[in-house]
Order: sequence, then C-alpha cells, then structure tokens
Amino acid sequence: MHLEALPAPRFPARADTLSRVVAMAFNQRRKMLRASLKRLGPAIEAHLTAAGIAPTERAEQVSLEAFCALARQIDGADPDPMNAT
Repeated sequence: MHLEALPAPRFPARADTLSRVVAMAFNQRRKMLRASLKRLGPAIEAHLTAAGIAPTERAEQVSLEAFCALARQIDGADPDPMNAT
C-alpha cells in the first residue's frame, strides 16, 4: 500500500481548534452538541448554526467536513475553504 499526502487539506481548519472541538463533542456520549460544547462560550449555538450543524445534533451524527466548518467558525476564519489555512 502506498499513501500520498494531499497537497492541501480536504476540509481546512486549525488543527488545535479542531482537536479541541472534536474531543469536547465526543467526551460526553449521547449529549447534544450545544451541551457538550457549551464551555466554548455563550455563542456556541450561533457557531453551530452558522456552520450548518443543528445544535441538537450529537457528535456521532456530524461529518468531518462539518466539524472543520465549526472549527473555522469558532476561530472566526473565512468560511470560504479556498481562503482558509
């Protein structure tokens, strides 16, 4: 088997933010994301909605692409993936 790295991430997001968001989301099983991520701040429901994620979703229902969008939203990054780093 031969693996080749992509020239750019498929779903860009800052690794530290993405890691923190995913860890918090999966830390409390079967909780809705708005409850699991409430420590990220009072605007978490707005961030979830802006990233296209329903606040009532559970972590296991969310795609990698959506988690990356949420991480970018939390970081205040440009939502256009062509401009993200």
